[in-house]
Amino acid sequence: MKKMIAIMITSAFFGLSSQVALASDGVDAAKLFSSKCKMCHSMEKNKAGPAVKNMSSDAEVLKTAFTTKRVKMMKGVNKKLSEADIEALVAFIQSNQ
Repeated sequence: MKKMIAIMITSAFFGLSSQVALASDGVDAAKLFSSKCKMCHSMEKNKAGPAVKNMSSDAEVLKTAFTTKRVKMMKGVNKKLSEADIEALVAFIQSNQ
């Protein structure tokens, strides 16, 4: 039983870390977050926008926040970020929750 749990945890860890590596596609997501997001979002505390820890962990919900014009404070963000940037930021947010 313990061996099975250890295998599942290890598999989940490696699966998540490979997702982050593949999604980043050479993009430094931490630097991108710092330059494009940090003014409104922090890791732990709400600012003008929600804290990373309070954001949805669903990739599609996060992508929609970057690409929709319904989020008034983030209008035009999709014009400043490439698809690779968005993928990297989604992975960065998920890995920091």
